[in-house]
Amino acid sequence: MRKQSSPGLNGLSGRPWLMCLVAVAIGAWLPQPAAAQTTVQRTAKGASGKDIRIGVYVNVLTNCSSGPLPAIQMIVPPENGSATVKRAKVSLTNYKNCMALEVPAFIGIYRSKPNFAGSDHLTLSVSYPNGRTETQQITITVGTGQNRGRDI
Repeated sequence: MRKQSSPGLNGLSGRPWLMCLVAVAIGAWLPQPAAAQTTVQRTAKGASGKDIRIGVYVNVLTNCSSGPLPAIQMIVPPENGSATVKRAKVSLTNYKNCMALEVPAFIGIYRSKPNFAGSDHLTLSVSYPNGRTETQQITITVGTGQNRGRDI
């Protein structure tokens, strides 16, 4: 009488395609690597008590159309003022090889407390639809009116 051999791996030996399928299925259940996250330092400057633009956030697709806008979340608010995000349309020239675009955008605005002069800081998390998340640490230099312009 011949002894029946064990099929091994619960009947999967001799069926490499099935083993690959099982490996793929198991891989789908394993934790996936986190999406790319970067931290950037940015600066802006402006007059006390006035709106200072701290960021413009758009999503221009490769076909030059507008995609979904990123999600923006305040992580650390400013101590000497307030920050808001407004929806607007912005004109872009030669952005990602697209000429003269007008696209929807989010615009970040900072306004200091009246008569404040000095540096203020805030941190934003910007999550783009492609899965990339950016932590933006923004330093705002606030003057008494002579500090015009921005570095963003």
